[in-house]
Parts: sequence; C-alpha cells; structure tokens
Amino acid sequence: MINNHHIPIMTNEILSLIDDKKNLFILDCTFGGGGHSINFLDRGHRVTAIDQDDNSIFLAKKLKKKYKNISFYKSNFKDLDLLDLEVKKFDLILLDLGFSSNQLLDKNIGLSFKFDSNLNMNYLGGDLNAYKIINHYNKDELKRVFHLYGEINQAEKLAEYILKQRSIKKISTNYELIEILRKSGVNFRSKRIHFATQAFQALRIESNNELQNLVTFLKKIHNFLATNSYLVIISFHSLEDRIVKNFFKENKLKKFKKSENVENWYFETLTKKPIVPSKSEIIDNSRSRSAKLRIGRFIN
Repeated sequence: MINNHHIPIMTNEILSLIDDKKNLFILDCTFGGGGHSINFLDRGHRVTAIDQDDNSIFLAKKLKKKYKNISFYKSNFKDLDLLDLEVKKFDLILLDLGFSSNQLLDKNIGLSFKFDSNLNMNYLGGDLNAYKIINHYNKDELKRVFHLYGEINQAEKLAEYILKQRSIKKISTNYELIEILRKSGVNFRSKRIHFATQAFQALRIESNNELQNLVTFLKKIHNFLATNSYLVIISFHSLEDRIVKNFFKENKLKKFKKSENVENWYFETLTKKPIVPSKSEIIDNSRSRSAKLRIGRFIN
C-alpha cells in the first residue's frame, strides 16, 4: 500500500485561471501524487494525466475508481507526441517540475538529505545515476556537471577532491557524499539551504537529463494547445525558470509579427515576473518555498 504524502503547490493561483469555466480538457504532464489533478476533477473537468513513476500509476488507478473523467498514460512528459491520446487539444496544460513528496521519501531514488540511501537520484529508470557520475566521471566531466547544473563556483576544486576520495574508497551512499562535500573546503553558495543542495541538484539533473527534457517538451507543446488555452509551468530552480522565461519571451506576438511565422501561433505572457507561493503556503508546505509559476496564453 502506498501512502500519498504529496501536497500540490499554488493550486489557488492555477485554479483562478479557470474559475468561470466548465468542462475543460486539462493535461497534467507530471501527475505525481495527483494533487493538482484532483482539484481539476473536483470541478468537473476532464483530466489527461501523464507520469512514468510506478507510484503515480497506482495512485491514478485508485483515483479512477472515484472519477470517471480521468485518463492516465505512463510516459515522460517529453514524449507527449508519442502517445495515442484520446484528447488532441487542451484548454490548460500543467507542467510541475517539482517532485512529489512520495518521490522525495523513496529511499530507492535517494533524493533527500534526511535519510541515507544508495547513491542513485535517477527517478526515470535510466542507466545513468549519481553513483556512476561520482565514481566514474573524469575531472572535467565532474566540473561540467557541478558548474553548469549546480552553479558551484569552485566546481573544479570539488571535482578534484571527489577524485581523491574515490581513489581511497568508492562513494556509495548519500551520507558518504554529504560528508565528502562537508570536508571538501568548497564554499557553497547559500547559508539558507542545506550546503549539499547544489551538488545534489547537479547530480539529479545530469542523471535524468532534466533540462533537455524540458527543452524537448517546449518545442512540441504548441501542437496540443487549443486557441486561448493556458500553458502553466512550475519550476524550482533558476536553470529551469530561465528556460521557461526565455521560451515565452521568444514566442510572444511581437517576435512573430517580425518573423512572419507561417504557423501563426504565439503566447501572451501573463506573468512578466514569476508568481511565488504566499507566506502562508510556505508555512504550511516548506517544500513550496523555491517554486516559481509562469503562465502563457496560447494564441493561434
């Protein structure tokens, strides 16, 4: 039996877009614990949900017993175009790039600092994981990962220290890695978050190809949006948010008027600055504190 600990983020802000609308077709590209989908279903909307996590499949089957207007597909959101969807165009598409609490508590994945687990961090079932990166990447590869994806200023120093430590003993668990980060002498960026956050983020992004998956998704998502529909994306770090921000900026009306886009589609950006959780939501759910919400209205 799977316990569902997930709390959806910024639901009120998302639901405010469709308060006066009924019977919408909604695509939840990252079903997770189903929190957002349940809110849509409770309001009578038709939900198509996507996720490739096995826990999500189990939860979706349970949800199907209560709600008849939900369809679920096991897939990564980047492969949306490979699915034989019953609905072809949607009134709202949601992509929540965070992790469900169920994933964070899963010791087999090992995303959390709070308990020890084997080094993994791959939640997509691929071949690459944190253990292979830490123990087999060369210095330049480690430096690239920590610099690009963790934005660690002393990435080279950290890479050199990891190489030295793994020559003594393979680095096999989260706690072993955290202790190495602690003793590395690297000045990590923020005192407000756990000092291992940047390194863990870098390893997770590399293990799951997260940024490229997002770029791939954005290149094809216009094919699934109905006229005047909403594309809603929640990101959790600056690298993701920058990609989303630039996507809306590059595909706004003014640009297409200049370039005479033959497809004649564009976005009206409804969030010049990202929406962030309220203070009360952060108090109720501390994991929401780094979330950023951007919304575009699709014009075709």
